[in-house]
Amino acid sequence: MPQKRPPIPAELRRRVLIEAGHRCAIPTCRHIEVDVHHINPWEECKSHHYDNLIALCPNCHRRANRGDIDRKSLKLYKANLRFAHDKFSNFEMDLLFELYHSPADFAAQWPAYLMLLVKRIIEAGYIQRHETETVAMIGGMKSNPDYLTITAKGREFIESLGLHKIG
Repeated sequence: MPQKRPPIPAELRRRVLIEAGHRCAIPTCRHIEVDVHHINPWEECKSHHYDNLIALCPNCHRRANRGDIDRKSLKLYKANLRFAHDKFSNFEMDLLFELYHSPADFAAQWPAYLMLLVKRIIEAGYIQRHETETVAMIGGMKSNPDYLTITAKGREFIESLGLHKIG
């Protein structure tokens, strides 16, 4: 006899809906009538976990069930919802994600005058700035790059989001 699927607990369902603003999580859709969808199907996981649930309109839900919208895409849509409400910009998260997937000894060149764009992930301890000696100044700005590397804390952060296997 097949196991009966229990309903998604009300508080968990509410949290998923609030995350998406009570709209479809797919940014080009954003329809207001939504279902809560299991990214990894219920039949495989047999559980309701927040990280595996996403709000989808009935049309996108059917498309996801058919495989027209793959799981990797659904995970990225969910991650984008999280970042929209967190303190880091999409740009900062993209940079952190790229540094995570780079070789361990990789250091990205970064213009010193653009440090403001990555200030929050530096302050959080997720990336580290390696300053180079000023070689030349142009218009009062340092012209040679500094370097950015991901820290162990940054790696742990990406892994805690479950995004390290994506990309």
